[in-house]
Amino acid sequence: MNNIILFIFISINLAITTLNINKIIQNNKKRKEKIKEYQNKQNIKKMALYQIMPNFTKYDLKSKLFAEFKKDDIEKLNKIIDNLKKENSQIYIFSLKLLQNVDINNLRNFIHSIPKTTIHYCPSKEVFPVTGIYNKANNTIEIYKDKNNITLYHELLHVASTSYIYNAIGFKALINGISIGKGLNEGYTELLNNRFFNAKSKSYLYLQKLTKLIEKFYQNKEEMTEDYFNADILRLFGELIKNMSIEQAVDIIVDLDQFTKPETSDYISYLKTKQKIKNIYNKRKLSR
Repeated sequence: MNNIILFIFISINLAITTLNINKIIQNNKKRKEKIKEYQNKQNIKKMALYQIMPNFTKYDLKSKLFAEFKKDDIEKLNKIIDNLKKENSQIYIFSLKLLQNVDINNLRNFIHSIPKTTIHYCPSKEVFPVTGIYNKANNTIEIYKDKNNITLYHELLHVASTSYIYNAIGFKALINGISIGKGLNEGYTELLNNRFFNAKSKSYLYLQKLTKLIEKFYQNKEEMTEDYFNADILRLFGELIKNMSIEQAVDIIVDLDQFTKPETSDYISYLKTKQKIKNIYNKRKLSR
């Protein structure tokens, strides 16, 4: 009798194990199919950008989008800071830290966007894939889950780097109707979030590491921060094409988008992208 019970128990466990293994195999298969489908779409985007980007090299990519602050600009900024101190302590604290880390001449977008920003704290949704959202259309931040204001400051960095003139948020922009720079923008935003506010966020971890590698192509990494707050991805391209072809620059920037979504982000793809960037960087060092 005991042997029969043992046999039944083992059989049931084997059946469950087999079902679980089959489920894992099917999930991996679906994941690979999603990644392949996504990469095919990204390749179409790359081909379109290969045709567009050479046109922008005709312009002076070293020139800044904005002139340095004048007395009126400084007075306007000081007034905004004073109002925040009275009306919104959270954004006020963020603003003080920003002023410590960013040249005042790169805060023109901050001056335009911050005074109109509203923050909504929403009920926690464990199934919601993100902890916060910045809606550029109505200049609203929605916070779903936060710890030590890490999410809030990430979203406020988006606000401070939003250009309504050039329809861009940091390094995320529309170029001839094609969206570019989402991955770069999220990774660099979280990298600055950790630097400016001594945070230890692991959000967008792959993207943080990859954007830190891209930062090395700048002789002065503060210039990348300047381009970010001026929402000037073209100046970033200007730095990259000093060391690589336009096609290589496009490949890198578009590849980063893959790591904004869990379903298309995997460690192998991260390693491939990382090695691609390092190979170009090392080649540049050898040629000098």
